[in-house]
Amino acid sequence: MLFSKKTKANEWFYKAKKAYRKNKLPAPYAALFDYYVVMDLLKGRGYTGHYEFFTSCIFRDILDERVRDLRSILPEGHLANFNRAYERFVALGPDPDYETTSAAFDELDDYTFEHYEELIVFLQSYIDDMTARGLLK
Repeated sequence: MLFSKKTKANEWFYKAKKAYRKNKLPAPYAALFDYYVVMDLLKGRGYTGHYEFFTSCIFRDILDERVRDLRSILPEGHLANFNRAYERFVALGPDPDYETTSAAFDELDDYTFEHYEELIVFLQSYIDDMTARGLLK
């Protein structure tokens, strides 16, 4: 659902993206935006979204921060799913093969993708509120 063309309907995404890039999107919303973007980029492309999200956080040395922030903000169903994904990620250890990774995360990624609209609505309402209060331009 990442947007290739800027329209009035997706203006919130571009405001969030700009604020995120300038480190002006506060925690935990920066973590939620990060999660949303990584999962969205990988949706339906044969990648394991949660695994890629966690490994990208390790690469950037922000895993603990992102886990903490997302646990503080994700809606209940997403939170339970995220926690199971994180437990599986930790249990896999370093360098699991693709088949093992895929098997571990398929159902968890599917849940996120099937309930994706909830994340979008939640994130968009925050960005719209921040914009209305003049905190994002």
